[in-house]
Amino acid sequence: MTFIQRVRFIHNEFEENISGDKINITLEFRKACCMEIGYQIVDKINSKGSKVNSDIFRSIDNIFQLAFRTREIWELINDIFSMWENIGIKNYNVKKTKPLTCSSCKSGHEMKQLPEDMTITPWRALQGVKDEFFFKEILSHVKLGELSLEEMSEEFQK
Repeated sequence: MTFIQRVRFIHNEFEENISGDKINITLEFRKACCMEIGYQIVDKINSKGSKVNSDIFRSIDNIFQLAFRTREIWELINDIFSMWENIGIKNYNVKKTKPLTCSSCKSGHEMKQLPEDMTITPWRALQGVKDEFFFKEILSHVKLGELSLEEMSEEFQK
């Protein structure tokens, strides 16, 4: 799975677990999501031999932070993901390669180049932001092509 596929999968599972305005995100729910996306969770054991659950999601927490967004913010994030998949993000360049041709086609049609997998790096700066208006504002600028993902990250870090 790509980064975007993982985030979308977890978001869809998250949406199915929302009942009204109540959100029930249990440890078991997060572990099940990790298993489904192929992310292995290793239980940590403290010096007394007991499981320590507080740190087991540390390396995937940023993905949960994105996937657990709702309404307008999720729509903006998902739109940005779609733009990435269609190579429509500001300053995103596809590596220069020779044109590919379909081996089963005799007409020599070029195959569409696929974007590289998106990384979590520019999204990490969103984690500490609580102001939804600011969130929407910055994400809207990315969607409009006014900011690249790196510029988005810089704005959130400010």
